[in-house]
Amino acid sequence: MTRSTLIAAAAMAMTLAACDGSREQAGEKADNVSGAVESEDTLRSGPAETMGERQDEAVESAQEAKEAQADALEEQADAQKDAAEQQAEALEQQADQVRNR
Repeated sequence: MTRSTLIAAAAMAMTLAACDGSREQAGEKADNVSGAVESEDTLRSGPAETMGERQDEAVESAQEAKEAQADALEEQADAQKDAAEQQAEALEQQADQVRNR
């Protein structure tokens, strides 16, 4: 391998490692300790790392779902607030009409 290829491979490995979640990183260490992979720096994933990655993805997916649900509830609350404000304005106008008769 040329020096630039090695540098590019190292940069790619560091980028991939930076994206790993905590469960994937723990799995990577467990695979290394158990001998399932040669080292933590290998590009090959062992079973614990793969399972950890899937767990990280599941947690991230659940967090995204909660965030989407919170956003939907916030939008619903805003719509209800707007409707209540419109109703209050209509009632105020009715009250003014009754007072001014």
